[in-house]
Parts: sequence; structure tokens; C-alpha cells
Amino acid sequence: MEASAGAAAAGVGRCAEHGKKLAYFCKQEKLRVCSKCVILGSHREHPVVPVAEALSELKELLSVCSKDLESKCLEQNLRLEEIERSVTKTKEEADALQRQVEGDFDALRRFLDAEEKALTEQISAEAQGILQELSRLKMECLQRVGSLTGLAEPLHSALQTDNLSEILKVLDISSDGSSCSSATVNEPIVRFKSEKFLGPLQYKVWKKMFQVIQTVPEAFTFDPLTSHPHLEVSPNQRTVITRREALPVPYADGRFDTCLCVLGNEPISSGKHYWEVIVRNKTKWDLGVAYSSVPRHGDLIYKPSRGIWCLTLRYGCCYEACDENDIELEIQHKPGQIGIYVDYEGGVVVFLDAETMQTLHVFRACFTEQLLPLYSPCIVEEGTSTDQQLTIFRLYLYH
Repeated sequence: MEASAGAAAAGVGRCAEHGKKLAYFCKQEKLRVCSKCVILGSHREHPVVPVAEALSELKELLSVCSKDLESKCLEQNLRLEEIERSVTKTKEEADALQRQVEGDFDALRRFLDAEEKALTEQISAEAQGILQELSRLKMECLQRVGSLTGLAEPLHSALQTDNLSEILKVLDISSDGSSCSSATVNEPIVRFKSEKFLGPLQYKVWKKMFQVIQTVPEAFTFDPLTSHPHLEVSPNQRTVITRREALPVPYADGRFDTCLCVLGNEPISSGKHYWEVIVRNKTKWDLGVAYSSVPRHGDLIYKPSRGIWCLTLRYGCCYEACDENDIELEIQHKPGQIGIYVDYEGGVVVFLDAETMQTLHVFRACFTEQLLPLYSPCIVEEGTSTDQQLTIFRLYLYH
């Protein structure tokens, strides 16, 4: 009988074939063997170590597995905390949006009861859907924590024993891919997207109802003292167009000398404001808001960290939101008119397709300076025959 057969009696403490003390551990066959098994028996060419050393190595492996499971448990517990925060934030944002909706509808209560009901139900359904999804993610996370905890218990128990067979048994179970090497696949944590509801709510409803409304596009104007020499501002200061030749305008510290930009006349330092810019079939433009301290000389970098919140169009179809990392927008319907909504205290800049009142992009910020509208009709491409001007829309109400 070979020494491996004798190893079956590992619990006896002596080799059944040679009668020697089982003082060594064969790493290849994971058996305790005696000195003769190592020198003369079937284990003579196998890697062996003293039992004490093997026990230390195996316990170290158990410890690694245990720490891995503890790390995964910690990860899931942190995920639980994030889910709870998302639940709270969803409820808070939904409640805040409900209050905003109710406040905006006060002035139109007699006419818009049906619209208010429809919108509040939509918000409630949106929030409820998010909360249900968060509840599902929470339950999955709890189940994973329970499963990982269950897998960790035998490892903790094995760490408390010197029984080699028991340790090997636990390691065999752990090494089948169900514990230490198991990977947790976490789905993204959803959040309540209040952005889709932001914007000039009353004006959106007015577009559908054509009734008297308090919120209408403001008649903003361009400031010709800030316009680049290649930009011509109309006498009524509501239209700007790019010229191939520079205009004979005086130099001024406040005039852009590199970027084809012009600022608005109307500063924004509080309140909610909305205006629209007619872009028609232009293939290039830049629209947004900037701190009044934005540099007028040299190139401009369109980023919130540089005090600029901007949307751009290139090649007639490529829309980008100029965030810290530019965001390419998927816009199917090419807007002929862009709406810009600023809530200064709320820290929101919303860009909309003013013809359909669909939200194109939302910037969130904490404004610390006075804002001014920023516009650029961009350079005129050779052979361009389409209307290249930007015009600030003015709403005329007839009584």
C-alpha cells in the first residue's frame, strides 16, 4: 500500500503504511505524510513542508479569503448607505418639484386644474418608479450581504481550529468560485431625474393653452460695446450677424478681440429668467451665460469652472453641452429657436427647444457672480447661403 493510502488515516496521527508520525504535508495531493513517504514512498518527488508550516500557510490563505469577504460586505454596506441617500434625495427632490409645480399653477388655477393634475401625477409616477427600483436594488444588496456573511461564517470558524481536514474542507468549498473569488455585479443606482421637469413651466403650458400667463420670454438685447469687431449688432440690439470684414469700432477693454462673441445687456444676479434666441437654419452657434468678469481678450474656454455655461452647434447637427468634459447631445429635431432658462438662486441653467419646449440640457451650479447672456454666431463659412444671424425673440402680446 502506498503512503497516500496511509494518509487516509490522517486523523490517527501516524502513517498506516510506515507507522511513522505524519509530520509533513504534501502540497500536491494535500495530504499529511510521514518521512518515509517523502523519502521512499509515492510522495518522494512531491513538494512537501512540515505540518506546522502548512497549517500556517493554509490559515494565511483562510485569512485572505476572510478579509476578501469582509471587504465585499463593507462594499455592499456602503452601497446600502448610498441607496438610502438616493431614496432620501429622490423624496426631497420630488417634494420640492411638487411645491414648485403647485406654486407655478396658483396664477392659473381656474384654467389649469387638469394640467396641474396631469403633471403632478407624472412626477409622482416618476418618483414612485425610481423608489420601486431603489427598493429592488436595496433588497438585492441585502441579499448579497446575507449571502456573503453566510460564506464568511465557515471561514471564521475554520480560523479557530487546527483541524487540518476541517480547514481543507472549507478551502475546497471556498475554492469552487462561490466565496472568495465570487464577484458581485452591481447595477447602477438610479436617481430621480428632476431635470426633465425643470424650465419655465408656465410658458410650457402657455404654449399648449394660449392663455394669459405670467412667465413670458424676456426681451433681452445684445451689448454692442462687447461685440467682436466682426460682429454687427442691429440698431434695436436684438440681432447680431457675422461680417467677413472687421467693422470700424473703437477698441474697448470690454470688447472681445479673439472670440466672435457678444454679451447681453441684462445682468442676472437673482431670480428666474427666460429668453429665446432664433437660430433658424444656422449650422454653427454658441449660446449660454457667463460671469460678467469673463475675459474679453484671448481665447475663451467654455467650461463651468471658467464661469461659462454654454451649448454649441457645429456642422449643422452636432450639439454639445460644454461641461468640464464636453457632452454630445442626441437631438433628433433641429431647433429653430433655443430657449434659455436661468434660476440664479436655484443654480440652474436649462436649454430648451423653444418650439417643442423639450429640455435639451441642464447645468447645475452655485453662482457666485453676476451673470450675462453670452452669444456667438460663429464665423461665416465660404459658400454659406443660409441665414447666419442670431435674433433674440420678443413676444408681442395683443390685448
